Amino acid sequence: MYMTATKKVLLLIGACMGLGVTWYLGSPLFITNRVSEALPGSTQQETIVPLVADSVTFPTPIASPSVENISQGTFTGFDKLHQASGTARVIRTNGKTYVRFEDDFKTTNGPDLFVYLGNNNKYDADANLGALKGNEGSQNYEIPSSINLDNYSEVWVWCRAFSVPFGKAVLR
Repeated sequence: MYMTATKKVLLLIGACMGLGVTWYLGSPLFITNRVSEALPGSTQQETIVPLVADSVTFPTPIASPSVENISQGTFTGFDKLHQASGTARVIRTNGKTYVRFEDDFKTTNGPDLFVYLGNNNKYDADANLGALKGNEGSQNYEIPSSINLDNYSEVWVWCRAFSVPFGKAVLR
């Protein structure tokens, strides 16, 4: 039996779509996205320092803003496939509140990962702080003023595509 040209094209399109979905869902397991964000509000200024024959540019940190540490916790994973480790802090600076993942943060990568707040071993879908910026390194997530931080004691890394947790930090 021979396939018609239309069936061959449809089969090829289906195979390409299947490969695309497989890559989207599977590739994060093999890709590491490292982030290195400074504390919110801090910047660096370049200063030119003259030398005898040349000039060299060195980054000079500007005074960091005052940072109040509100609480912090350590990430733990949920199983062998969904690992997380490192420090999460809730900080206040320049009148805004943030969840900050420190440089030691690591989690298994995955598709559609987001940062949420939670309480009593449950993440709150209404306390979405945004898409995970990277599966390793320091990063900041502003907590909107509409969220009452007193209602939350956990920071979650949650996969929306599969409705599974990757990591949780209990704040103290």
